[in-house]
Amino acid sequence: MQGACILLNGDFSFLTLVDWQRAMRLVVAEKARVLKYSDSIIRSVNKVYQAPAVLVLIRVIRSVYRGHVPYSRKNVIIRDGFTCQYCGAAKTPLTIDHVVPKSKGGRTVFENCVASCQACNHQKGDRTPREAGMRLKKPPHQPTISEFVRLRIKQTGVYEYLQELGII
Repeated sequence: MQGACILLNGDFSFLTLVDWQRAMRLVVAEKARVLKYSDSIIRSVNKVYQAPAVLVLIRVIRSVYRGHVPYSRKNVIIRDGFTCQYCGAAKTPLTIDHVVPKSKGGRTVFENCVASCQACNHQKGDRTPREAGMRLKKPPHQPTISEFVRLRIKQTGVYEYLQELGII
């Protein structure tokens, strides 16, 4: 889990996920303290550190409320749980499939895009799922901020710890 670290505001509300390098800089600058360490080890030239998993800022910062999760390939795949929405397999690499193809007026938005394995995407081609005789596991939707944050936190492996703290 040496990739992401959960950063909490000074009032213990969720702020964001940061990479371990940014997390270490915040700790060294005494702007944040570590609530929980991960199992990962960070080695420097002359010292060994344990990587943080959850940080809390020393001070409360005012956060700007974002109204929606921005569309991106990565966010579609996270929303769909890293699985193909046609066959349900967790194959890699995943591609983005337009439910209503672009050639038929489909737009590149959350409500029209799903994660798909290459085989299913190729099988569906330039057709709608109905025309291709395929079914979606769940309909595509715009995720809410809270739903998306919960999905990201579960992926980091510290969901239970945040429940114990009463944050989630």
